[in-house]
Amino acid sequence: MMFASFNSSGGKLKISNPEYSDFGPNTALMQSFAVGHNFPTEYPHFSGDRIRYHFLFYFQAGNLEFLGLDPAWSLNLLSITTLVAMLIVVMTLGEMLFNSRTVGRLGSLLFFFFGSLSYVPFLHKQVSIRAAIEAIKHRGDFLPSIFPYRGEQWGTWSQVTYLNQRHFASAIGIFMLVLVFLVIQYRARAARRINTNRSKGHFINDVAAWLRRGARMFLPLTSRRHSAVATMSPSHEIVPNDTLSPEPDALTETSPSAMSDRSQVGGYNYRLSDDATPAENPAEPETEVTPPPPLTEVKPQTMVRAESFRATVPGFIFSGVLLGLIPMWNSALFIAAAAVLGVLFILFPLRLQMLALAITAGLIALPQMLYLGTGSGRAPMPRLFHWGYMVDQPTAMNVAKYLGFTFGFKWLLIALALIFASWFQRRLFLAALSLLGVAFCFQFTIEVLANQKFLHSWVIIANLFVAFALWRLWRLSLGGTTLPGKFVATALFLLIIPGGVIDFFPIHNTGWSEVQYQNDPLIDWLKKNTKPRDIFLTDRFVTHPILMAGRRVLYGWPYYGWSAGYDASKHDRLYAELFEGKDPWKVYHLLKDNGIKYVVYDNAVRQGQFIKRPNEQLYATYFPKVFEDSRYNGLVIYKVPDTSPPKLNALPEGVTNMFEGGKGAGKGEFDSPTGIAVDPSGNILVADTNNGRIEKFSSTGAFLSIIGMKGSGHGQLGEPNGIAVDRAGNIYVAEVGSNHRVQKLAPDGTFIAEW
Repeated sequence: MMFASFNSSGGKLKISNPEYSDFGPNTALMQSFAVGHNFPTEYPHFSGDRIRYHFLFYFQAGNLEFLGLDPAWSLNLLSITTLVAMLIVVMTLGEMLFNSRTVGRLGSLLFFFFGSLSYVPFLHKQVSIRAAIEAIKHRGDFLPSIFPYRGEQWGTWSQVTYLNQRHFASAIGIFMLVLVFLVIQYRARAARRINTNRSKGHFINDVAAWLRRGARMFLPLTSRRHSAVATMSPSHEIVPNDTLSPEPDALTETSPSAMSDRSQVGGYNYRLSDDATPAENPAEPETEVTPPPPLTEVKPQTMVRAESFRATVPGFIFSGVLLGLIPMWNSALFIAAAAVLGVLFILFPLRLQMLALAITAGLIALPQMLYLGTGSGRAPMPRLFHWGYMVDQPTAMNVAKYLGFTFGFKWLLIALALIFASWFQRRLFLAALSLLGVAFCFQFTIEVLANQKFLHSWVIIANLFVAFALWRLWRLSLGGTTLPGKFVATALFLLIIPGGVIDFFPIHNTGWSEVQYQNDPLIDWLKKNTKPRDIFLTDRFVTHPILMAGRRVLYGWPYYGWSAGYDASKHDRLYAELFEGKDPWKVYHLLKDNGIKYVVYDNAVRQGQFIKRPNEQLYATYFPKVFEDSRYNGLVIYKVPDTSPPKLNALPEGVTNMFEGGKGAGKGEFDSPTGIAVDPSGNILVADTNNGRIEKFSSTGAFLSIIGMKGSGHGQLGEPNGIAVDRAGNIYVAEVGSNHRVQKLAPDGTFIAEW
């Protein structure tokens, strides 16, 4: 999976087409750490502000590349390791929760089969089974769903999420590891309660035996012997009912040795009784009476709880440390963990320990969340509560339809699992169910794909309940045979897996996009002649040799900045002004204010749709050219000097022309111009109506002068509307608004007359 979507050969990265766009920021981050110097860390596609993207996974991949691996091996080795580790932890969670290795392994296997019904419309379109097989074998796209929502058409409910977001599996693994720890702790608490109750039972039995022996002292010897037989019959039973423990049916694959002592297996109701026989307990001599054990042997419950808290809290604190480190790995998973653990806090005991976990995690995570979520360059965030954020027209029916299609037949198996499950397991499922509430009720970012992470996290836990239901059905006996249960379990399993099977083929069938990362003249020049922290003004691209050299760009592919929470519209305006502005002085100072060291022009800028009137002549005139190579789409690099060029200082600030000025009150700018004329010399006069003036330009459009100023006096203009010029160059201006007059002005703007 990993190498099929991201590989390298001959100094080029080979990126699978469906994942190409997602690897833009990921590879740029890796290279910024491996061959650049991205400390303090900034987003390579949106430089000049703190990073707002969970980057620590790619920091680790960059370290591996720095140590000698190529980028593909660095990322894939880390991706495979963390994915396998996550599956092992999920397997462990299933075994601990249901006491069955089969459930754990099957639940881990179901990770590869999301369960969506997307395969149904796909298969319905096929004319025959043979045609369906051929279509599956040659399929190049992941199965789309029936919904028009974002991500649904490119197969977000498939393995593509884990191929694109390589950091996702590691964060889920940490979260699952904490859940394993909590399940162990809840089981251990149940065992401690059982042991405490058993100790109390032994004490009561000892006291009863002592009383019986004392009573026999006052009986004749023969009567004592007969009474011993009667009193040695079971006299007391202790039946702990630990609600934290699963019922016997939920505990499976237990060894015979463990079955022989039910008190050692959390969840088994067991009986302790005094069932000794006279032969095992001969009558004691009449003169010896063993005193009862002192009452102080049973420790107060408060002391037991205090000792339990001190013994267990270190593990909870360490779990809090693990969760606290998640935000810069994947912030959505930290929110998911907080939601699930919040419900566990309500439904389960050990609340003091859980509070210690929460405080630890919060202290570590809060600075990270503030760093990622604040700053001057952050885009305004929408309201936090947003019912139905993931669907349009979020009625209860539409949400149910969406969830029903997305998880398909898994819902039926989950319902069966909850019937078979113990109260302990049901409560844990309720805690996991909070993730659906978070996904549909809250909006943490402007990108809806972030909320889909909550559903991906939920289904991993839900898979364990699906596996439990399949396992119970497989072993279910009806009329002395298990064949009906096996048949139903097999049928349901086969209804779950088709979508996952079909989606394995696009991983290998799609083409590659290649990106050079070494043995490249431009990359070699960048590494030799520029500094790792330098910022470039370039075309807005997904990947580029500049990013592969570990450098940063002012504004890369706009989606990356927008989805990460940056104010992309602000950079749109700045980007256009730097590539279209005709005022050298202003452009130079904008470059310096934004820390830009190099300006890169290529045909994508010259002929692109975003930049309408490129100003390359300005850079060619005032900035030194330091690199040029037509092999890179006509690429030219200009260096921004540390101090302004001498000839740039001599230029008046704000000089422009009539074609580039735009709206405003500066030189060459307009506000609702409504009249235009040409004088005998070919100069162009424009009635700048709302600014109350006339602007004069040369025949080529260069700014020359301003005639008049806003007012009602002679030579002043209210709202000049119409304009004409006679053979002598005199100017006639018709004013609307408050003045309602026509003025005659000399060519230089001197007042002559009015009507």
